Amino acid sequence: MTHRSAILVLALGAFAVGTDGYVTTGILQSIADDFHVSVSVAGQLVTVFALSYAVSAPVLMTLTANVSRRVMLYGSLGPFLLANLLGALAPDYPTLLVARVLAGAAAAVFMNTAVAAATAMTGERHRGRALSLVVGGLSVATALGVPIGTLVGALGSWRTTLAVIAGLTGLGIAGLALTLPATPSPPPVTMAERLRVAAEPAVLVAVLANACAVAGSFTVYTYLAVFARDVTGLGAAGVSGVLLAWGVAASVGTAMGGRMNDRRGPDRAYLTGVLGVVAAFAALALAALVARVAEGPATVVFLAATAAWGVLYWIVPGAQIQRLMDRAPAAPTIAVSVSSASSYLGVALGGGIGGATLSFASSWALPLVGAVLLALAAAMTVRQVAVVVPRVPSETPSA
Repeated sequence: MTHRSAILVLALGAFAVGTDGYVTTGILQSIADDFHVSVSVAGQLVTVFALSYAVSAPVLMTLTANVSRRVMLYGSLGPFLLANLLGALAPDYPTLLVARVLAGAAAAVFMNTAVAAATAMTGERHRGRALSLVVGGLSVATALGVPIGTLVGALGSWRTTLAVIAGLTGLGIAGLALTLPATPSPPPVTMAERLRVAAEPAVLVAVLANACAVAGSFTVYTYLAVFARDVTGLGAAGVSGVLLAWGVAASVGTAMGGRMNDRRGPDRAYLTGVLGVVAAFAALALAALVARVAEGPATVVFLAATAAWGVLYWIVPGAQIQRLMDRAPAAPTIAVSVSSASSYLGVALGGGIGGATLSFASSWALPLVGAVLLALAAAMTVRQVAVVVPRVPSETPSA
């Protein structure tokens, strides 16, 4: 594969972005204690990052359609680095909140540009492999970056975690300076074209279902450290181990999802994943109930259900992308960007709903609320696959 070094550097950037997006879940308690706010308020750091990503991706990519990819990559990683340094040095919670908004916007521009750059740098024969390497940086971040970042926060400070992410970003910028070749600018895509694809009935239903599914999962994942502590009594180091197990399970689920997608089709794979997470959340709710009734830890049930959740949830993203591409065959690139935006919107919703659940109930209610959202996603999907919905017209641009 040509330009392999540059693609690996892009994967490093994706690793930093993915770690930054999710690692906050493991250090929420430390941030809450430091700034004397509740955990549910601290959890809104996840919400604003994801919401900033979801909103910024289509807007900023449209406004910068004629800017070269090289400038866009540097112009996103630079602010991303500065946003994490600002977060690491934040004197108060509002400053940290602003830093997370800036980091989310920069992350959105980088990931969309990195995917486009990897596509442009490779021939059609190796394009899938290049994309898998770049996007794989996000998967590795889930499996390794988040638990390691959580452990760094437990052993030192949450500020150290953000500083390490800034350091990784600096390595990425240096790597791009050494390896990034000149690549042609992509054909511009207007906001009207993006909205036109997103508003098509077939795409819109799939996007709404995906937002609900992701929101359901992140209602629990955003506050997994709190939930794990309440159900099992684990400390910060133990929580990093739980996150590592979830990340390893995510890798298994991603591989399993690819095979299931090919053999059973994306709709069936998607439903399998979503309904499987509903069952896993039922088990998590049972673990919480046992812990409350017995007034002791329910560690075995919790760990088994968490591992199953990690496997089953990560069947969903690959199937969702294929579902949208199938429903917008003339505009696959736009469909993928719409899918990404809906996922981050779901993360933002999950963080907000989970925070409200903690405020008005307690951590034991998190998997129940998450299961309701996932069941809604499954219901929309079942209804959609049972009805023939018109696809996006062929005149829609593909890039």
